[in-house]
Amino acid sequence: MTGMLSESWSLKEFSPMEFIPAAVRLTVYDSGQLRSPVTAFQKFIEAVENGKIKLSIGRVFNLNEIVEAHQLMESNQANGKIVVIT
Repeated sequence: MTGMLSESWSLKEFSPMEFIPAAVRLTVYDSGQLRSPVTAFQKFIEAVENGKIKLSIGRVFNLNEIVEAHQLMESNQANGKIVVIT
């Protein structure tokens, strides 16, 4: 399963579609017409940075740990968001 909230299917120097084998099924979420002004998103980021909004992070993985991240997701034991960084 994948999702797109940024109106872009690829990140700089990373295109996830290139890594999905042909025989694998992919479920996609696209926010479509749901848009938020940049200022509203920036206010949200600032509220997180200032501790006014608490995000539940289960675990942070590096991209080379993607297998472990996926295993944690499948186990339903993350107790929060699973974050993958490059």
